[in-house]
Amino acid sequence: MNKTLLLAGAAAFLFAANANAMETKPYVGLDYNYSSFDIAHNAQRIEDDYHNASIVAGSKFGHNFGVEAFYQRSLNDTRNLAGQKYTSRIQAYGADLLGYLPLGCEQKVELIAGVGLGEYEMKVREVGYGSDKEEGLGYRFNVGAQYNITNDVAVRAMYRHVVLEHSDLDRLNEYSLGVRYAF
Repeated sequence: MNKTLLLAGAAAFLFAANANAMETKPYVGLDYNYSSFDIAHNAQRIEDDYHNASIVAGSKFGHNFGVEAFYQRSLNDTRNLAGQKYTSRIQAYGADLLGYLPLGCEQKVELIAGVGLGEYEMKVREVGYGSDKEEGLGYRFNVGAQYNITNDVAVRAMYRHVVLEHSDLDRLNEYSLGVRYAF
């Protein structure tokens, strides 16, 4: 949490210093995410996947840089593992620094790459037993593309690989498809 706030604050400070020299364009967005990862549980490796949604708020600075904050959450998922029934869900929040590469004369298509930090949390409840929570700080590496339908509306596809520290969650890969609306 502290690292995420520190990164977001540093990015805001750096970009605010140049705000008069650059065009800033704030935006909000909504993404569908497919998250796939492994869980190291009791010397077992369990593969799991989740369908989730995220809301984002960000700002683009000039044509090539941006910062974006996100919150994502999945619905509860019910699974059977070794004869035990359990429900689980994931949620995450954090911030990314993004670089944009506009393509073509009209610059309707942009390639995107970025890095960021996120706090990931998985809640698991075994039916008939208690619940457990697994969380960890994740370093996010993003690549994707965005198509600008108008000056204010864009659609985006992204791939993220997340490396989690001090967590049983492992090898997290996320695929997202979303829409952005700029003010």
